[in-house]
Amino acid sequence: MTTRMAILEETGPRHGPSLLTVDLGAVKSNYRLLADKVGEAQCAAVVKANGYGLGLKQVSRALSQAGCKIFFVAHLDEAIELRGHLGQAVIYYLNGLMPGDAPACNAHDIRPVLNDPGQIDAWSLHCAGASSTPQCAIQLDTGMARLGLTPR
Repeated sequence: MTTRMAILEETGPRHGPSLLTVDLGAVKSNYRLLADKVGEAQCAAVVKANGYGLGLKQVSRALSQAGCKIFFVAHLDEAIELRGHLGQAVIYYLNGLMPGDAPACNAHDIRPVLNDPGQIDAWSLHCAGASSTPQCAIQLDTGMARLGLTPR
């Protein structure tokens, strides 16, 4: 299936409107190709920023149909939106647990990626009072000098 989306951003008086064509069949094929190469490991999809501008709903559903069960987005609001499109998927958000996020994570079954000791402490405190066992991921700094826990 091919999806077409008009790009409506202002491009200036000398440029006409653009049309972006996304081949969702190719998205599925590419996911399956990568998933087949990881052996026993699980392959996940990062669909932040509206599926990198390709359409969060369309791309995430295509990936799900191709067998993807784990998705990453940048922010909690993106994760909540994605949950509305993908009922049973495992969804993580990368930008860390912000104050007040934990109840929404529980309500929407979303997993934060914790990237500093304060976030781990806050999540641990939240989990201690939870009726279920909320899950998360821990991000380690692997040398890119971005987010993540250091070896200290």
